[in-house]
Amino acid sequence: MGYRIEVRDRNLNRVGEIDTWTKLDFTVRYCDKGYWKLLLKDGTAQSRLIEKGGGIAIWQDGVPVPVISGQVEEFNRYFTVEQHTGPGSVYISGQCDNKVAFNRLAWPDPTKPINQQYQAPDNRGASGPAGQALWWELDRSIGDNALVDRRVPGIVIGPNPGLGDIVADSLRFDVLGTKFQEWCKAKSVGYRFVWNPDLRKIVLDIFRPSDKSTKVRFSTELGNLREYTWTLTAPRVTRAIVACQGEGADRYIHQKVDATAEAEWGFSIESFVDRRDLPLKTDPATGLPIKAKAETTDDEFAKAKLAVVEAADAALKEGAGSGNFQIYPIDTEQIQFGRDYFVGDRVTVAVDGEEYSDIVREVNISVEDGGKSSSVTPVIGEQGTNAPLNLYAHVAAMRDRVRRLEARL
Repeated sequence: MGYRIEVRDRNLNRVGEIDTWTKLDFTVRYCDKGYWKLLLKDGTAQSRLIEKGGGIAIWQDGVPVPVISGQVEEFNRYFTVEQHTGPGSVYISGQCDNKVAFNRLAWPDPTKPINQQYQAPDNRGASGPAGQALWWELDRSIGDNALVDRRVPGIVIGPNPGLGDIVADSLRFDVLGTKFQEWCKAKSVGYRFVWNPDLRKIVLDIFRPSDKSTKVRFSTELGNLREYTWTLTAPRVTRAIVACQGEGADRYIHQKVDATAEAEWGFSIESFVDRRDLPLKTDPATGLPIKAKAETTDDEFAKAKLAVVEAADAALKEGAGSGNFQIYPIDTEQIQFGRDYFVGDRVTVAVDGEEYSDIVREVNISVEDGGKSSSVTPVIGEQGTNAPLNLYAHVAAMRDRVRRLEARL
């Protein structure tokens, strides 16, 4: 598998090709801003091809469109007596063309200039198929139907795709790219912007990701899983105690116990939740909750009783046992990124007899010495994010299978 780099100018014309780079790193992300970084010898004809306002496209052998394209954002020149000798080296880097969606806000009324937005409603609704809603926002923020000074030259929005499940949202100066991430994550639709050198345009592609979980699989047996690690952590809370209004014996106390976790780990941990805002107190005759004040309505009373249960559930969920699963797949001749799967597609990882399927969220690629060696590392699911999934059930099942296997040996 090889890669080649084409260079474009600020008018999106193809101006040449770079084939003598020292190192190339790039990250392709699902419905997010990807990134690329290129190391070249400075002062060469190829290093001078990339100018401010221009950019690159990275092509993969056997794939008909660039895997990533984007505008240059930074030049960083290096000179050292040990490695970056002679004329020195230059790092050239930028984000992928998806960044245009993150460069625009959802105006309350996109037909009016900014100094007339006071005439618009406080919030503007967005509804319909997710792909259609995404297309509509882009068409009116950077496309032909945007205000003239907001249009991005060379962008092709294309026809309404009408893809995805229904969204119902409200907008007011939201960053469009961030809002699109919410829509795409939940509604089985994706998008990307990519440069078309023949059209000399940056084209929007709205697509439905593919479920390749039965065809694209990663495991140690298949030789395409370089490393994996899992961690199983005990709960921090097994008994949530919620206290409402009232003083002393009058204060209503509700407890919920995670008996399954206590039986599994062999201990119990109590946690106190102060909810003095809930108008409940204890009936001294029955111990059940009653209205804390005479003026409390029946509706307020019913909502307070529900809120007590929800508070206990939330405390147990926050303190529940956790399972973390880190995987490090690699490309092989049998399964390769770009050719066999792309970001947004659903794939499967099989470890210790347990299978886990999720989307490919991003792929990190590093190419050394002008393409002579490369590494491809997909990131599957939410691993590595600020909000990783709690895969407790999957990881616990892995551990149990390993222990049963050890017992038979």
